[in-house]
Amino acid sequence: MLAVEESVNIFNNLNNEYVRAKIVPISSRHIREIELNWKPQLSQENFWYKNLDIKIYLNDEKNNEIYVLEYDSIAQGIIVFKIANSPSRLEVGKNLIYLTLVSVAPWNRVSTVGKRNYKGVRTALLFFAILHSFHLGFEGRIALHSLKSAESFFKKMPFFDGGCDSFYWGNNGEHSSLKYLEISREQAELVILDFYLTSYLKFSN
Repeated sequence: MLAVEESVNIFNNLNNEYVRAKIVPISSRHIREIELNWKPQLSQENFWYKNLDIKIYLNDEKNNEIYVLEYDSIAQGIIVFKIANSPSRLEVGKNLIYLTLVSVAPWNRVSTVGKRNYKGVRTALLFFAILHSFHLGFEGRIALHSLKSAESFFKKMPFFDGGCDSFYWGNNGEHSSLKYLEISREQAELVILDFYLTSYLKFSN
């Protein structure tokens, strides 16, 4: 994994102020936090699912990069990139970062706790993904498949809607349809510009 760190802004609902957090490569401490603190709460609310089993990605570190957004020495969100063999559907012959997982801690979910402790965690992780795409020479392109429950969030970002793809599991033909979303180079440049400008204004007032 390429050791990359980035400072980002998130909103602390507890103190009603913006704070500076950081996105860092996942560590053994973060993995323990997710297993001991995230999993019980998310399981209780039926939000724990197989994709949150971090060991799946750790066993394939050649193709995956895993980062967490950390504030107050606690993992507030997690993102997993697939950087190998991820072609763009918008621009033939171009590669992108595919987001296998974007998730936030249970105390940062409206559906779990009502009022989130920290707001903007998932947005900051997406910004980081776009920025990392630029660093890797993919010109900001990212893509993902959205869970139905997250589609309203991703509609706030300039994603191209590529329609639904079917994913099958088990031996009985069970499947789900997930919407494919992609951000182009042009849209990625606008997102980065807006994010930096917004961050500057928040901390200059």
